[in-house]
Amino acid sequence: MKRGPHPSVHNGNALGQRCEVSPEMQPTTIIPRDQVANHFTVAQTLLVRYEARGLIHAVRQGDIEGYSPSEIRRLWTIISLQRDLGVNLSGVEAILKLRNHLDEVHHRLHTLAGALREALEDDDLEPPGDG
Repeated sequence: MKRGPHPSVHNGNALGQRCEVSPEMQPTTIIPRDQVANHFTVAQTLLVRYEARGLIHAVRQGDIEGYSPSEIRRLWTIISLQRDLGVNLSGVEAILKLRNHLDEVHHRLHTLAGALREALEDDDLEPPGDG
């Protein structure tokens, strides 16, 4: 089976819903669905199926419906899991959910570590008590 080029690793969206892009939140680049399908050598209907399952989400800019770079990376992950590792679509969904959960946990740990660091620094600045 012919495989498309591999962009960098995923940094994706958890919801995977189609949405209209508001002017203040417009990504810098939208790659049209047909170009994405051609790049990854998949049918456009497969991309639409991924959208329907909530794995990726398309955005619209004027007449163009396509994907942001982060969604392209997420799509690459999905296609790689299926093509290279033989993971079925339910498995892909589970992997992406776990990955998103790990990202959230990592973010929380980073936040807590920062708060702890600040608390320890503040504690070091206070003069010792009359003990």
